[in-house]
Amino acid sequence: MKTIFLLGSIFFCSFVVNGQTIADLLIRNGKIYDGTGNSWYYGDLAVKNGKIIKIGHITDIQAKKTIDAKGLIVAPGFIDVHTHIEGDESETPTADNFIHDGVTTVVTGNCGGSNVDIADYFHRLDSIKTSVNIASLIGHNSVRRKVMGEEDRKPTPEEQQKMEILIEEAMKQGAVGFSTGLIYVPGTYSTKQEVIDLAKAAAKYNGVYASHIRSEGNNVLDAIEEAVKIKEAGKATEIIAITRIDP
Repeated sequence: MKTIFLLGSIFFCSFVVNGQTIADLLIRNGKIYDGTGNSWYYGDLAVKNGKIIKIGHITDIQAKKTIDAKGLIVAPGFIDVHTHIEGDESETPTADNFIHDGVTTVVTGNCGGSNVDIADYFHRLDSIKTSVNIASLIGHNSVRRKVMGEEDRKPTPEEQQKMEILIEEAMKQGAVGFSTGLIYVPGTYSTKQEVIDLAKAAAKYNGVYASHIRSEGNNVLDAIEEAVKIKEAGKATEIIAITRIDP
């Protein structure tokens, strides 16, 4: 079954001409999945100025354009929480590969790699005007590399503090959490305690902890246990552990 994806929040307001509300788009007879977890239902949906203004059996609204969605699903856009779009934002701002799959929001900065200056990154995104919403994590590897290069050692107390400050600044600038790539250089050189303290910096701002864990082979269970302990000790709101186990 084909699906019509819509990005937007329900925003009730009136646009009235001669007693009749006028919408830009009216989708009728769709099988609506509203994203709340409730059961689907048949209904109509009206959109004005990029906002959903009404959902249900609509009889009091006219529209510039009407789509008959009979036999189709009408749903909010999907969120892809693990993407690597680095550089693709400017090369393909229309994000056709995501849009065609119904993805309207993506999260970048995974596996420890991100822009360190999140404010500057978001500013550049505004000028690119991508067709999808983009959220970003702040990456451990990128922060560690900025402070310590690719040194295979523990950070000094001063270096640890600098990394924590960078992560806090990124969270203030809008990052949604902290990511690690503990299987990659230089993240693989870090200790569990280093990562816990950095996760705490993100947790101050309700950040999630997303980890490409330290091992995908014989030590995978130890790596998963480490990720859980970092989440708990780091007081992150959620944990997302990433691995690949080949059969």
